[in-house]
Amino acid sequence: MLRWSLYAPVYDRLISFESQRRRAIEMLALQPGERVLVVGCGTGLDLPLLPAGAKVTAMDLTPAMVRRARVKAPEADIRVMDAQRLEFADGMFDAVVLHLIVAVVPDPLACMREAARVLKPGGRAGVFDKFARGRPSAARRVLNVVTRWFGTDITRNLGELASAAGFAVEADEAAMLGGLFRVARLRKGTL
Repeated sequence: MLRWSLYAPVYDRLISFESQRRRAIEMLALQPGERVLVVGCGTGLDLPLLPAGAKVTAMDLTPAMVRRARVKAPEADIRVMDAQRLEFADGMFDAVVLHLIVAVVPDPLACMREAARVLKPGGRAGVFDKFARGRPSAARRVLNVVTRWFGTDITRNLGELASAAGFAVEADEAAMLGGLFRVARLRKGTL
């Protein structure tokens, strides 16, 4: 958490990615009145991009990030919480936003399972993050040693994580850096 507290004052200047965030939110096709959860909201960069009329709840593990997010969206319910252990009831949300969180949490499968758990049957998730396609190359695994030091893993596989968490990948697009960053729409199974 110390790392993210230190990043909080400069995060918006370093990690904006507004067009990619917009695209992932656009893919969700949010409707007025839908309940949306932003998991790992950071400083709240996604919050102004959500459509008017959405009922927004957001959370992040780092209090310094949450304080900044509350300034951007005072009308939203923004809480300090662990993405791997969400404190929400099953089936509370119509949509979940997972931007730049799956690659940074210690247990990405727990994060994805929690996102699926709090979604209604058939609910959808918008994802923007770094993912490997297939098995990561040896060079990527070596580079991951460096990127992990900065707080992000570049060897995680979206398709495998989504499937294990009960999601179907409905759309998956390269977002930048030759497809290292991806935007995707996932759908929760109705089981």
